[in-house]
Parts: sequence; structure tokens; C-alpha cells
Amino acid sequence: MSTAGIRLAAPGARPRTRGLVWLVARQHRAALWAGLAVVVAIAAYIVWQRTGMVGYLRAHDIQDCAGWKRFCHGRRIHPERGSDPTIEALRHLGDTYRAPLLNTGRLLIALPALIGVFIGAPLFARELEMGTHQLVWTQSVTRTRWLIAKLALPLVAVTAGTAILAALYTWWWRAARVQFPDIAWGTAAPFDATGPAAVALAPLAFFVGAAAGLLLRRTVPAMAVTLGVTAGVQYGLGALRPHLMTPRTIVSDASGDFAHTPLEIFYTSWRGIGDGYLTRSGAKIPSDHCSSAIGQDDWNRCLARSGATQKQYEELHPASHYWPMQWMQAGICLAVAVALAAFCVWWIRRRPTVKETA
Repeated sequence: MSTAGIRLAAPGARPRTRGLVWLVARQHRAALWAGLAVVVAIAAYIVWQRTGMVGYLRAHDIQDCAGWKRFCHGRRIHPERGSDPTIEALRHLGDTYRAPLLNTGRLLIALPALIGVFIGAPLFARELEMGTHQLVWTQSVTRTRWLIAKLALPLVAVTAGTAILAALYTWWWRAARVQFPDIAWGTAAPFDATGPAAVALAPLAFFVGAAAGLLLRRTVPAMAVTLGVTAGVQYGLGALRPHLMTPRTIVSDASGDFAHTPLEIFYTSWRGIGDGYLTRSGAKIPSDHCSSAIGQDDWNRCLARSGATQKQYEELHPASHYWPMQWMQAGICLAVAVALAAFCVWWIRRRPTVKETA
């Protein structure tokens, strides 16, 4: 096999890619075309949905109106009044675009697992299972160069495709977040489908699949392991996410009322991190501290024994934490992906040659 990168067929003719680049592109041309079709289809759907949503907002003049904003264009709105045209428009907006927004986010969250299972896992497992890798290794191509060539093209393709979809979905989400304040930004959809966090998950899942294929040398087991590991990684990231930054604590007045806290804090923040009661000294008593209590009286006695007052607290992540947490999660994913790539190179270098195994 020739290792030349470019070979000219004749004077004036266009150069044709040869060697490993040509081989990898030819081996994966079906997957590359299928991936391109998927990216184009999802991108077109996002653009179509966002265009329709923004057009509806402008047509009804509700771009900056939301249920938590009691005033819209200087006029007080009443969510309890179904006849209010602004409220009706907001309700119709939610009925029409809320489900597509969430479902598209869930689809993008599933993409890394699909990349790892159908692109990363078979990349080496199929070659090792069928023995076709030995043909390349007996030529002048080194095993390390073969591995890097096999990894490079699919990696660039999946990262570029995911980046395009993540950018488009972020563009859609930023236009919709005011109208859908009930969708917390820290939940899997939209967090794992937007920004650098979504992009970094693709190479991580890809390298998980590649490493599984190298170790197991069987396509189906490698795909199964990749699916389980990728799902576990995404679950672990979701559990770790609330702890990436210190949440902000808001405190009620002595009667337990948060009326002094602006509504915008509640509706633009990621809530549900923690809540409970405060003692006179300011110590926190989580709300589940008395979860074993039976009945209201038992609950009250439990809180009294703990020294709780009527003053309550709630922990949340404000909207300003969104981008720092995005980059933190992306950094974790990329660090693990680099470690897996280094493992793949180390493993292929220590694997016996064809002559040694003969």
C-alpha cells in the first residue's frame, strides 16, 4: 500500500487523495453522508421552528412578555384572565413551540450516545474482529499512524456536526427562554444540548466507543458497553452539575415570605438545589430533615426540636452561572476525551505485531 498523501494522475488533472486519508474516507463514506444528512435535517428543523416562533412573537408583540412579568408594554397582565389577548397568545405559544423545543433538545442529548455506539465503537472493533487491520500493519504504515488516521476524520466530522447543531439550538433556546421560564436552564434539556457542553460530549462519546472497540475487539459488545458508559457519563454529569459552582442562597423574612425577592430571580434561576428552614443562629435545616414525620403536628414538633424558625431559605443558581458551568462541564469532558485518546495510542503501541503473534 502506498503511503503517499497525494498522487497526480496526469498534467492538468485534479489531485486525488491517496493513502490512509483516502482509505479512511472511503471506508466511512456512507456514515459521513448519513451524518451530513442528519445534521442538515435537524438544522433545517431548528431554523424552521425558530423562525416560526419568532414570527409569532413579533406578530403578537410579545417578544419581551412572560407570565412572571406582571407588566407587558406598560400594561398589567393577569394570568388568571383567559380573555386577556396577551395571556392567550402566550398560552398558544407554549402549546405550539414548547414541546418541539424540549423534544429537539432531548434528541441532541441522545446524539453523543449514537455517535459513540455507531461511529466510535465499530471504528476499530470491526477491523480487529475481521482481521483486516493486519493488511495495513504489514505495509509501511505504522500502527500509530493508522490509529491517528482512523480517528482524525470521524472526530472532525462528529465535532463539527455537533457544534453546528448546538449553536443552532442555543440560538433557538435564547429566543425562547423568556417565554418558557418553567424550563430550568440547568436541567438536561436544554443544558446538555446547548453551548460548549453539548459540543464536548460528542468527542468524549466517540473516544469511549473507540477505546471499547480496541479493548473488546468485538463490534456488538463494544457498542453495548459504549451505550452503557455514555449513558452513565451523562447521568454523572447531571448529578455533578449543581456542585460545579456554589449556589446562591436567598432568605425569606421572619414570616417565611419571599416577597422582597424580585420575581426575576425565581424565574430566571435554576431552582431546586436545596431549601429548608433557618435556626436563630442562621444554621440551615434542610426541608427533608423531618421527612419521616407523620402528620402536621409531628412535623411541627420535629422542626421545633431542631430549633427551626419560620424563616426559610432556598439555594439556586442564578442565570449568571450558566456560561461558567457550561465551560466547566465542557472542560471535564474534553479532559476525559484526551485521556481516552492517549490510552488508545498507548494500547496500539504495545499491541504485538503480526509477526510476533504468528
